[in-house]
Amino acid sequence: MDLPVASQGINGPHGRLGPPEILPSEIDSMDQEIGTGTFGKVVRGKCRGKDVAIKVLHKPINDRKTLIAFKQEVEIMSTIFHPNICLFMGACTQPGNFFIVSEFLTGGNVEKLLHDPTVKLSLYRRMCMAKDAALGMNWLHCSKPSVIHRDLKTSNLLIDENGRVKLCDFGLSQLMNPGQHLKDSESVKGTPLWMAPEVMQFRAFNEKSDIYSFGIVLWELLTRRQPFVHHSDYKTFRFAVCKRDERPLISPSVEPRLKSLIERCWDPNPEKRPSTVEILKELDIILINVAIKDSYGRIFWTQNFRNSEQFSDAPWNIFALELLRFLTLPIPDPSDHENQTVLNLKCLKALLLKKNRSSDCVNIQDFGRILSLFGPIACPDENNRTFLDRIYHTLRNEWFHGDIDKDSAEALLSGKLPETFLVRFSSVEGFFTISYITTDNIIKHQRVCRKSPTQYVIGNREYESLSALVHGEGLRYPCPGNVYQRIFKEKPQFGYVELTK
Repeated sequence: MDLPVASQGINGPHGRLGPPEILPSEIDSMDQEIGTGTFGKVVRGKCRGKDVAIKVLHKPINDRKTLIAFKQEVEIMSTIFHPNICLFMGACTQPGNFFIVSEFLTGGNVEKLLHDPTVKLSLYRRMCMAKDAALGMNWLHCSKPSVIHRDLKTSNLLIDENGRVKLCDFGLSQLMNPGQHLKDSESVKGTPLWMAPEVMQFRAFNEKSDIYSFGIVLWELLTRRQPFVHHSDYKTFRFAVCKRDERPLISPSVEPRLKSLIERCWDPNPEKRPSTVEILKELDIILINVAIKDSYGRIFWTQNFRNSEQFSDAPWNIFALELLRFLTLPIPDPSDHENQTVLNLKCLKALLLKKNRSSDCVNIQDFGRILSLFGPIACPDENNRTFLDRIYHTLRNEWFHGDIDKDSAEALLSGKLPETFLVRFSSVEGFFTISYITTDNIIKHQRVCRKSPTQYVIGNREYESLSALVHGEGLRYPCPGNVYQRIFKEKPQFGYVELTK
């Protein structure tokens, strides 16, 4: 059998590819199984002093077919370097010791994370995961020759310490030249629940089979459910998917562009499925739509920040300047601290820029949240107050404490008189929360639904403003400690709002 020589490393037609050969003696420990791949189990270990993931084959290589499959996986992995693809670090190709070493990612896999009910994952965060996966897949498909993953699924999406998603397990991957089609002969390769119909039917396929799999992954990210759970028989499942075009159900309330993208990805006709380049463009729009519900807010962000490298964050100075232009407001002198627009911007900045952030940037999710509480951005309300005016008049109230959680609210209220209260943001988007001390000295929390700029509902009672609600509910003593009060009391030189640099 033609086995590679250990001392020469992993070789291809142009010499050494990727990192050098790893010897069995360089593996210090293999103490924890962390997953199972197509041809082997994956264990956590140490190699040359670093934590790594080691893929060990299920059975020894004693036939040419298995050897070719192993060498192909090594060859593919050793030539792919991208932030959204698990880093290949080396392999052992000595007789009796075949294993692949790659980086160890601390965040586990996406499948486990999605199905853990204790983990909170916003839809925006899940769509960021989808974009990471699409970036990795795009790199594979755009390579020359193209790399077809062939086993794309949520368990093959790993998460690093920074939350970035990376593709792994290239045990079934194949290389394909432009215009070429592949075809399985003896048995289909991949995992049935994510497998494209043309693959299941032994028909010719190309990179669009990965796109079908991505459609199922995208549905999982949307719903946090497992696909096709009602099927237990492969033949019945195969007939339903291939002949009846059965797909997982999508709620009509799902963001329209996201629903459309999923349906296009798993279209029965491979030619109608989008490319990875198209998917990435569409995901950028979907991320904006998911983060920002206000239609004009979406237009504002798309016009100004969609094409930036980090489009989820906008530098405050640029953001503030472009916002004034979008609202057709005159650009004020930032040193004029009595100018209402300057005061409004100070209030907006206090809500959008958090102290624990290292950069002076506005996050798209935070902007969307503020719009859900003080929007719409486009037009004034019945009291002729704009989006910025509404923020200003809310922050002026001593009882408004903004972005604090339940524990912080209770700490502020502790030891205060009955009927002392504060208003804060709810953990649910589009809601405020009133935290108050009852006449029995019990701290309670009640959500306030903001249906419009002049419609605030608590229980079955409706008020035209938060101030009217506070008065109507008979709450008497505003809780001190509102950090926003200093905006209105500070000396002129404090809290300077820069619009340009």
